[in-house]
Amino acid sequence: MKKALFIALSIFLLGTNVKAQNGTKFLSIRGGYFFNDAFSTTLSLDISTKYFNQIEIFAEYYQKYEEVKTKSVMGGFVLKPVLWRNVNTAVRLRMGAGLGSNTEKFILAPQAGFEFAQSIGNGFDFLIINRNQYVLFGNMAERWRFGLEAGIRIPIN
Repeated sequence: MKKALFIALSIFLLGTNVKAQNGTKFLSIRGGYFFNDAFSTTLSLDISTKYFNQIEIFAEYYQKYEEVKTKSVMGGFVLKPVLWRNVNTAVRLRMGAGLGSNTEKFILAPQAGFEFAQSIGNGFDFLIINRNQYVLFGNMAERWRFGLEAGIRIPIN
């Protein structure tokens, strides 16, 4: 009887679809410097999908240091497939877009970049993110935005 129960349980476990971290949610808070003398602050919700890939929904505030008029607020969506993963480290490609306003006109900003995530224990991650954006529409002096952000990812489930 024990042998039959063990075989039945083994077949059941082999037949289930195993997905690493599928459905885990994180809240990310980060800030950074853009290479045209500007800064950004970002708040995001990261949702893990199959095989450590992630989806990010974000809200971003961007402003130049000296020019108070040059600022924007955006919200958007980013897909983050894993390029390389080790036990506590992951490097992801970031591809997505943001929609928002520069307080005068509508703007759209497709973006691409990389994310380095290092686990620091209890589900928390330290993040370093490279963000490259091209701002469409709006009356912006600078169209290209290249920046680095650092922050923390906090598990919420």
